[in-house]
Amino acid sequence: MRGPLRMLVPALALASALLLSPAVGVGLARADDVVPPRVPVAADAAPAIVGETALSDRLVLLQVASPAMRRVVPVKVLKAADGSRPRGAYYLLDGNSGRVDDTNWLDPADGDAQAFFTDKNVNVVFPIGGTGTMYTDWQQDHPKFGRVKWETFLTEELPPLIDARFHTDGRNAIGGISMGAEAAVMLAERHPGLYRAVAGYSGCYQTMGAAGELLTDLVVINGNASGAQMWGPPGGPDWRAHDIFAGAAKLRGTAVYLSSGSGLPGPHETLQTPNLLQVVTTGGVLEFGSNACTDQLTGALRSAGVDVTRSATPVGVHAWAYWRDELARSWPTLQRALG
Repeated sequence: MRGPLRMLVPALALASALLLSPAVGVGLARADDVVPPRVPVAADAAPAIVGETALSDRLVLLQVASPAMRRVVPVKVLKAADGSRPRGAYYLLDGNSGRVDDTNWLDPADGDAQAFFTDKNVNVVFPIGGTGTMYTDWQQDHPKFGRVKWETFLTEELPPLIDARFHTDGRNAIGGISMGAEAAVMLAERHPGLYRAVAGYSGCYQTMGAAGELLTDLVVINGNASGAQMWGPPGGPDWRAHDIFAGAAKLRGTAVYLSSGSGLPGPHETLQTPNLLQVVTTGGVLEFGSNACTDQLTGALRSAGVDVTRSATPVGVHAWAYWRDELARSWPTLQRALG
């Protein structure tokens, strides 16, 4: 047992905030979001880059044919600052943000990742359209997104294409915010050796038991889906296979960076902050829950002999300004792993 009551407290805090968030404007996937038209791909086709558009001298938009997803998947790549020799790749996952046609990581008002990576020698990969899916393989087709096999796409189909197109050195890391943080840690754990480092910014990592099932359902419910459509009956084999706590030892040898704030407002909240009350209440509760969840996972990983860098700040709500801060703090850990 991992302290069911102790794990239920952050779950209830997060659940309360998630249930309130559609009313107060926190960005979550919505059932009525317009999904871009799909370009179908045959199940027996080979994964391939079928389109490429230069958005700037370093930023490109790829169209990737995915047999697993049965469609073409858009992916943005920010090339390394110095491409004179092979560099590693950092895969950055979005959260449950409601963006189905782009990534918040590249929005200057949100992640502003292009500015941070201006002088960084790493290829940064931004998959587009994973909101509300946990970036996992679903047992059933999603009522909104159709065939969802993100794990297969991200771990089997996409990396060889990125390595070949951008002449990488084969060293990978993965990270994400909120829902994407949970997905990043889950993917790194389920595919030992694929990623040298993983970063989770303000995630919650429970999937088992009443608390985990509740949180998982709330992640996907805004897309009119359920956890049972994703992994089958709660507590079944697929749920157990995705239990991050049970598989903690698989992350031995991987550099892990986990961060969260306390939920209290900090330097990024001022009287001029738009929707200030919403930010400090809903954002505060979400981050309070993430903080407790991250403490629990940190303890479990360290007990399993995993190298964890834990960033726990005394202030900070569930918001992009703090994730930008943590991206910078996590970079030394990621850079060491990527070489």
